[in-house]
Amino acid sequence: MSSINFLINSSAWFEGVPEEGRDMLIKSARLKHYENKKYLYRLAQESDFVYAVVSGFVRIKISSIAGQEFSITEFSANEWFGEFSLTNQPAQMFEAQVLENSSIIEIPKRVVQTVADKYPIIYKNLFVFQANRTLKMSELLGGMLFYPLAARLAGRILWFAHHYGDENEAGILINKKMSQQELAELTMGSRQRINKTLKEWERAGILEIQGQQYFIKNIPALKEKTQMNNEE
Repeated sequence: MSSINFLINSSAWFEGVPEEGRDMLIKSARLKHYENKKYLYRLAQESDFVYAVVSGFVRIKISSIAGQEFSITEFSANEWFGEFSLTNQPAQMFEAQVLENSSIIEIPKRVVQTVADKYPIIYKNLFVFQANRTLKMSELLGGMLFYPLAARLAGRILWFAHHYGDENEAGILINKKMSQQELAELTMGSRQRINKTLKEWERAGILEIQGQQYFIKNIPALKEKTQMNNEE
């Protein structure tokens, strides 16, 4: 089974859609390859596709007209995004940037709209999916607004450990390169403060910095850093 067939047939977005409808999606889907740092869509652009990641990563960012950026989340293999395009509205705040050389499935939004109009269960699936995403977004924004930098940073690193971690008896290696500048963008902090905090955690034996990768040696201690009472 090709990656296109697999991802469409296994997607929660299209659960309950008859084979005829899924075949329409499969026939219209295309596998594209993007180089590192390429954008799928930029600020205020109207996207013509919905997307699924086959390999690599895509980062979703909030951007302002003044050029300020805040990275919200990342999508990796077997994850879908871009559902906002079905509303025919431009991405007023969001941008999608490819990280590392990545393979992405693209389905024209007009095809998804046609299939969804014929099989409205797609809209129900997307409603449930979007509700879950909104809850996670609210948790993220709450953390950014009310928690100190150390707690925000610990939470982000634990998120990466959950999604990209390789665990062994000594700890968890996050199998993904992340610069300190990226971590600063993900936590609304400065690179200098991120560097200082990471060095403190390294001296405390909580984690080890290996180039642009991180090896977590003490998960319970890192989880403690996510608490509100941690000072910056």
